[in-house]
Amino acid sequence: MRRDIVSAYVASGAKIASWAVMSAMVYRYLSPQAFAALALIRGTIGLLNYAAVGLGPALIRLIAEEASKPQMAIPVDEGLGADGVLAYRTPEIKRDPASEPYVNGLIIAISAGAIGLVLTWVYAKWFGVVHHITTLKGDVPALVVTIGIGTVLRIISDAPGAVLQARGRIVTDNCLLAFGDVLWVVLTSLWGVKEGLEVVGGTFVVANLILLGARFTVAHGETGVGARGQINCTTLRRLLTFGSLVVLAQLADYLYAPTDYILIDRLLDPMALAAYAPAVQIDGALLVLVAGLGAVLLPKSAVAHAAGDLAAVRKYYVRGTLASVGLLVAAGACVWALSPWVFRMWLGNEMPATQAILPLVLVHTVIGGSSAVGRSILLGMGKVQAFTIAVLIAGASNVAFSVVFVKYLGLGLKGIVLGTIMAVVLRCGVWMPWYVMRAVRGEGKIAAEPQMTIEN
Repeated sequence: MRRDIVSAYVASGAKIASWAVMSAMVYRYLSPQAFAALALIRGTIGLLNYAAVGLGPALIRLIAEEASKPQMAIPVDEGLGADGVLAYRTPEIKRDPASEPYVNGLIIAISAGAIGLVLTWVYAKWFGVVHHITTLKGDVPALVVTIGIGTVLRIISDAPGAVLQARGRIVTDNCLLAFGDVLWVVLTSLWGVKEGLEVVGGTFVVANLILLGARFTVAHGETGVGARGQINCTTLRRLLTFGSLVVLAQLADYLYAPTDYILIDRLLDPMALAAYAPAVQIDGALLVLVAGLGAVLLPKSAVAHAAGDLAAVRKYYVRGTLASVGLLVAAGACVWALSPWVFRMWLGNEMPATQAILPLVLVHTVIGGSSAVGRSILLGMGKVQAFTIAVLIAGASNVAFSVVFVKYLGLGLKGIVLGTIMAVVLRCGVWMPWYVMRAVRGEGKIAAEPQMTIEN
């Protein structure tokens, strides 16, 4: 598992680093306004991920279930053997168990991509109405379209990626993801970011198109599973049901930083937006420490739960959560101490307004990040309904708390961060540990109950 976890850290780190490098280049070579536009688009374009209806986790869970099903033995012939006992054999498997979920998942992914393209066009058309950024009007709609197209291509690539993850090819898939993110930065550097924001968006499309082709090719070449299989309405329904609940849970992500961007844009001013964006990127960078662990434990817990190994599921949660808290506390302390140097080296400015809110941001980073492992465990176990309800309530609470703190208590940018802290403490610090352990114990009791047998 160590190689899997290391590769997950590499993939998550490459994603965060690519956005950090791109932000620095835009800030230094274009303008703070261009940087603010990129941050705003990055935060809001994430809505396209909801069009994928949680396909990745749904596919991983379904493939794990299919792989764990026992093969029925069949008689060799109709007669008895020499000892008076029927001879049995295991039937030959003509189709890989991942094949049917994959082809149905690919249909969903392509459909989601088409919806995403329509939503991208609408968002670009109305960008100037929704947001208050008045500069760069010629570049921003084009950036919205290209970032949207690149995001759609990555969504489609999640179908073959889920096959690789569920089949144990975690290192391979994570290396492909890291390659795609690094390629974006390399292409942009070669093209020249000084040419404008359209270069940033254009290279994002090219990098993700190459990523899609690579994941599809490797999913077929390394596992023998290609885009062949049987379209099955039951499989489609199972993927959509599970995935729809996942996507409702993902909606809570939009109710945090992306919605906070909109609240700052509406209730405060663009300079507050520019001060908030680097802190959120640091928050995302620190979450790399737990995102990699959570990404590995999702397929691992799905396979263990499908096989009935609840002791392994419990071990994954307890050890993973403790490791997450320890890593985030240590990393957060280092970032806090080195923040003046970090901002000066990164953006060429010590960013005093960002430093003022950074300690509060780090508090909700530690608390919220500690639940990443719990999320993976619950999705791997199929406990998606309760998880979805909890995160939606917490996300709505974040918005309500933030509006009250800013609009009615006059706390400014700190009020936005305090609203997030209140929400993550209730969900991640209180509800998550209680519910995960309750779910594992409950299934353990069911498994321990004697089963009724029928004797001849």
